[in-house]
Amino acid sequence: MWVAAFACLAGCSDGRPPVDISGQALPADHREVNWMEVLDNLPRDKNRAKQLEHLLEADSEFWAEWCEVILQLGPAGDTATIDNLHLFLTEMAPMLAAIDTTSGSPETLQRESQRLRDGLRRLMMMDASADVPDVVWMPSGFNFAVYPGDGWLGVGLDWFMGSNHPMHAELPPSRFPAYRLARMRPDWMATEALKGWLLVAHQDRIPPSPRTVDMWLYWGKIMHLTSRCFPEASPAELMSWTEEEWAWAVAHERSAWTEMQPQDRMFATSPRDVMRWFQEGPFTRVGRIPQDSPDRLGVFLGWRAVEAALEAHPEWTDLDVLALDDPQTVLRSYRP
Repeated sequence: MWVAAFACLAGCSDGRPPVDISGQALPADHREVNWMEVLDNLPRDKNRAKQLEHLLEADSEFWAEWCEVILQLGPAGDTATIDNLHLFLTEMAPMLAAIDTTSGSPETLQRESQRLRDGLRRLMMMDASADVPDVVWMPSGFNFAVYPGDGWLGVGLDWFMGSNHPMHAELPPSRFPAYRLARMRPDWMATEALKGWLLVAHQDRIPPSPRTVDMWLYWGKIMHLTSRCFPEASPAELMSWTEEEWAWAVAHERSAWTEMQPQDRMFATSPRDVMRWFQEGPFTRVGRIPQDSPDRLGVFLGWRAVEAALEAHPEWTDLDVLALDDPQTVLRSYRP
């Protein structure tokens, strides 16, 4: 009941019924690839040409991006790259084994795959013109949690093996501080994946040299869409926070807004000043906001403001929200 109460406080649905997907199917050509299985099924006769052909047949576009950019193994069409692939598979064998029992286990993949498919179906219902990506569940060598490509979405299974997995002790703390490790949860794969896709799919809505208020509105719209795609998810999950962090943000919403709303902060253009509100970290490093705050309070405030605007304008559709480009329309509705 405690969690449900905070979910209600979030104002994340503003009384709107969930998106009905009973009659909505994914595109007929939609694909979902488990790259772990593709790697497991490499031909065993050590014929590099045959192994390369196997990878190209599985998904040539993804293979090219995975080996050349994500892992930087070498040219995708060069059989010599297969030798580097085997080095990767050998060196990362403990990671691959850990994936098999955590984020890549059949039951976890089935659950998160279904959640992600349902989220994509809700996105299609809200926006008939939305691009719906193919999905590739991949090992990324701890390089990317979510990797949106051209028409496909890679999900790094190694980033979701569990907050307290023993393998985390081997990761460099500079790249994987405690707050990041705490978010590597298998039950967050679907929400993190689709949120990442939406952020990239709509990045053209960010104006050049964005101000704090522009990023505030952009993140508010993305969070609204994400919440509509995952009505079963708690607001804390959608923010990648604990329930305690969500409770803190709700309790201190007005004081956080007091820190953001002055003209010199709301309309700041310095990238450093703007991103303090939206970047991942142990807390939100702005003004008098205390260190026991969660990070990215600018995302939270933008989301709350967009939901307040929706409550004030019940005639708006989800597409109307996405089309918002004047922050003043939302600012007038937000009174925390």
